[in-house]
Amino acid sequence: MFALTKPPGVSSTPGGLMFLGVPMSWNITNNIKEVQRGLNDATRKQIPFAASVAINSVLNDIKRNFEKRLRRVLNNPTPFTLKAVAVRRANKRTLTGTVFIKDIQAGYLKWLEDGGRRQPNRRAILVPVRQRVNKYGNLPRGAVRRTLAKATTFSGAPKGKPGAAGVYQRVGKGRTSKLKLLLHYADAARYKPRLGFNSSARRTAEARLPGAMLSAIRKAVSTRR
Repeated sequence: MFALTKPPGVSSTPGGLMFLGVPMSWNITNNIKEVQRGLNDATRKQIPFAASVAINSVLNDIKRNFEKRLRRVLNNPTPFTLKAVAVRRANKRTLTGTVFIKDIQAGYLKWLEDGGRRQPNRRAILVPVRQRVNKYGNLPRGAVRRTLAKATTFSGAPKGKPGAAGVYQRVGKGRTSKLKLLLHYADAARYKPRLGFNSSARRTAEARLPGAMLSAIRKAVSTRR
């Protein structure tokens, strides 16, 4: 009756994003002819509308479930991250709907979906050590610039420690002074797959689609004019 399919394997599709060869989007379609067999004319006319209602209901379930998963997997995700999931709704003509991750959020959530080794876009990835972060665990905008503007801080590697580059603060004076690492400069970041967007979408659709379709048909037939 229904099919849950990945969009074609291109870098970007109307139905969602592709990255690393794995899409963070799913299409839901149905074979309407199979449903219409054996029905009378009045009921048959209600099927396309009922199918679109069922598809959209399940797409919304996938969206809600993934937003809950983001809260479980991530430590206090930002509101922007929680708005990552979007739905392209089906109608009675297309009978195809899509749930996907928006472009900007997909740019960083893909590492938690697929895992892998992320190289820095610039010289290094900044990893807070003793630097103050915001309530979401991120560096506030302009934090590095403000920190380096202080007379007691510097960027680089301490003498004799070429592999320990970062932003340091000098604490104390004279011979008793010490260096405190505020930010570490990492040459790469490694991630393990944690989100499970694709597997979660499939499980939700397979569990919900049949019941949603039956419910939508019953409602459409009972309220037809």
